[in-house]
Amino acid sequence: MSNYINLLPIVIVAVGALVSLAAEPFIKDENKHKILPWVASLFVIAGMAAYYLCTTDVMFNLYAMDPVRKVLGASVMFCAFLGIAGLQWTLGHEKYKGGEAYALLMLATCGACLMTQAIDFLALFIGMELASFPIYALVGIRRKDVNANEGVFKYFVSGSIFSAIFLYGVALVYGATGTTHFFASCLDGREALYGIGVLLTVIGLLFKAGAAPVHFWVADVYTGASVAVTGFMAAVVKVGALAALASVWLGILVTKSATAPAWNLAEPVTIASQSKGLFYMVVIVALLSMVIGAFSGLAQKSIRRILAFSAVMNAGFIVIGLLLPNYAKDGTVQMGAMFYFLVTYAVASAGALTGIAYLAGREDRNENLEDLQGSGRKRPYVALGVTVCLASLAGLPPVAGFLAKFSLFTEAFSGGLGWLAIAGFGLSLVAAVYYLRVAFVLFMPIKNKCECKKSCCVSTPFAYLLRFGVTVAAIALIVIGIFPNLALIA
Repeated sequence: MSNYINLLPIVIVAVGALVSLAAEPFIKDENKHKILPWVASLFVIAGMAAYYLCTTDVMFNLYAMDPVRKVLGASVMFCAFLGIAGLQWTLGHEKYKGGEAYALLMLATCGACLMTQAIDFLALFIGMELASFPIYALVGIRRKDVNANEGVFKYFVSGSIFSAIFLYGVALVYGATGTTHFFASCLDGREALYGIGVLLTVIGLLFKAGAAPVHFWVADVYTGASVAVTGFMAAVVKVGALAALASVWLGILVTKSATAPAWNLAEPVTIASQSKGLFYMVVIVALLSMVIGAFSGLAQKSIRRILAFSAVMNAGFIVIGLLLPNYAKDGTVQMGAMFYFLVTYAVASAGALTGIAYLAGREDRNENLEDLQGSGRKRPYVALGVTVCLASLAGLPPVAGFLAKFSLFTEAFSGGLGWLAIAGFGLSLVAAVYYLRVAFVLFMPIKNKCECKKSCCVSTPFAYLLRFGVTVAAIALIVIGIFPNLALIA
């Protein structure tokens, strides 16, 4: 029974997606965005609570559960809740006649949760595709929007190519080990085949995570999607991809050192000898992502593009965790700092973008800096929550983002990567400029005073979930910043 109960959170959310999809045709168009988001939210919250019942176990040698994976899964579902709230606000104001977006978002959430639990390449691929296909539809849900059409075309084509690359890598790994399990032993004489295979699978995961040098899709896709979908992608897809990358990384280390399987992400792994090729690959990805994300974000005026390059930069920060605490010195890897950073980033980015969807008013395409000038004065409650999320992304105390960066950089120093930590710290200061610029614009004097009495100025039934979600996100970032042990992975 304990094996099956570890899939209970995903099953609950999947059932919720089917219920939402089945109920959608029977609800009047004007009521769909008043009913379906609440139904979807209840299932997502129930799924998040179900992680409390999960046990530390492996199911069918395909999916695993441990304390870290519980936190990652719960974080994915909380970000999904924020995504549902943002979609309700956006689609409700646009009077979108369909309600299928909520079911699509929940199915993508199931895929991302499967990615966090996968310990087999085929199981991981199922999760990847279950997460990807609904998001293709969500990005292009505005079928008459040129930017949405461009974004979904680029995302679908590039996603298909990198899925094929990932699968080819899995085939090579199978040829080298005789299995698709992450922690398989490499057959004699097939080390080179195994190395090429895992390289291709890692490239596929880096694409999903939006890390350089395979980040080219991020800015256009984030711009084409609605702000709520952008926040969902920035958080949920990144958590799934980087959690899967961590599991694959442990599998590579275990296979190369021929040690016992270490599927538990909470346990440290020590290998006999370090691979310089793996070390340089991680360092190059980290540096490229941080540099491109920091400086490209400075040149942007669209908040979605700013946070798109923020996603690229933070992917660079997060992959540094693959080398901690001291892979370079004695081959020990324990990625607690990486996962703490990943959770804080996911909650902060989802909270910020969901709040910005609200502050943009009736039309969330108006999310350039000048369009949002003074919107925080009209809606100070949500703007304050967005500011807390932006402060976390910038790494300001006492919000969780500060402790996440502090832990990551100090462990990098102690592990012989001081130069990389200094580079990351300097680039995080560069990025802090565009985070704080967004917060400053929100509270500047109002550019164009609203003279109407439309829903841009008054409360609407579409705002309740959003306000609650952004508030919880802001409070959570403050609490786990002051009490990191509550995240269970510090």
